[in-house]
Amino acid sequence: MKTMNTRESTIKEYRSRLPQRIKVSIESSEEGLWARISADDGSLEHCYTQAANITELVPMVNDAVQTHFEVPEEFRSEVGYYSPLSDTHIQLEDMFRKLVSMERQASATGKSEAILTLKDNQLEVC
Repeated sequence: MKTMNTRESTIKEYRSRLPQRIKVSIESSEEGLWARISADDGSLEHCYTQAANITELVPMVNDAVQTHFEVPEEFRSEVGYYSPLSDTHIQLEDMFRKLVSMERQASATGKSEAILTLKDNQLEVC
């Protein structure tokens, strides 16, 4: 088995500092867009950035988060990149969480109940 080299372990360490998901609240102003960045665990208090447009905002958000967690420039391209999730992705995650909850409830109590909705027979893949 190959051991992890120093660079790989450093990248892994920096990546472990970053939240898995972030929330970006965007406001428009005369100067462009302002974004407040937060994480559920509270690790991104007072983290803000701005950009002229939405295309420029995503890289600026990534820069702000990596700066907040003091990720050196030389590792930034390797620790990961935040990008928006599609509505379909979020819906699939929500459905999966509900199914896991049902399974846990059935395991714990011997029963579970849910309301299921008929959907189109094609799953959209993004």
